[in-house]
Amino acid sequence: MREAASAREGPAADTDRRRAGPPRRRPPSAGAAPRDDTSPMRTWGEERDAGTAALRAAGIATAVLDADVLLAHVLGVAKETLYAHPDMELSHGAMRRYRELVARRAKGEPVAYLRGFKEFYGLRFLVDPRVLIPRPETETLVEAARSAIAGRSLTVVDLGTGSGAVAIAIAAHEPAARVIASDLSADALAVARANAVELGVAERIEFRAGDLLGPISETVDMVVANLPYLRDDALDDLVGERTSLAFEPRLAVAAGTDGLALICRAANDLPRVLAAGGLALFEVDPPIADAVVDLLHRALGGMPTVMSDLAGQARVVKAARAG
Repeated sequence: MREAASAREGPAADTDRRRAGPPRRRPPSAGAAPRDDTSPMRTWGEERDAGTAALRAAGIATAVLDADVLLAHVLGVAKETLYAHPDMELSHGAMRRYRELVARRAKGEPVAYLRGFKEFYGLRFLVDPRVLIPRPETETLVEAARSAIAGRSLTVVDLGTGSGAVAIAIAAHEPAARVIASDLSADALAVARANAVELGVAERIEFRAGDLLGPISETVDMVVANLPYLRDDALDDLVGERTSLAFEPRLAVAAGTDGLALICRAANDLPRVLAAGGLALFEVDPPIADAVVDLLHRALGGMPTVMSDLAGQARVVKAARAG
């Protein structure tokens, strides 16, 4: 790799190259597509600045961070390496690839889709437009589940698993738990299964296709759910603002006129599968937290409680089944 070689050789090698003149280019191999290598070489720093400017011009609020992350991704280096070696030359191939990604990001496409992965709860998940991108606030749901499991051999259901982030994070950190992950989307389940294999927990998660709790026939100890909770009008506004939601599957985010359509259906079915004393944990949008408290109270009895995320926003409603 040219960038890595230059870093190893150091400034003395650069001096020798200047004395020797420009390097000779090899002719393209037979049948190879012609390449445009006539544009001037640019340094990492120059191309990074150009990428930042392009994203700012497109109105991307995180232009600096996104430009850095995408260039580091193309080069296969850490962001810190970019900052330490701004004068390194960028190959023509890397420059073309970087500019393609910047152009796509300028249109609003999420960085996670451009890179093909997203970090969540200390794990790296494969993501693409078949699944919702895991959000940091959902780690609150995982923390709540783990706190309740506490090493015990419980049966845990993850509703609407999507990429498998919640189910896999629980399985990875609570090896005694039996995890069942369900989703209506066959495409999402394919991604979730791939992530389970990649992260070494495939043997401890059972994936089931179906609508909400429909695939669950046995009694379980815990149900965790990060179901769609955006009102249709709010979603349309956000899509119009070119947020990542414009690129994510609508099935994974749309929740009717009040944001409660799927949560209400799941809550009403909880008594059929949840054991006495069993726990339900639902991630919520802060404005609907009180409504979800009421839904779970009517479904399970008891007094549901609300947990906040790191930003202090109501994020998870926790309810135990009475009995």
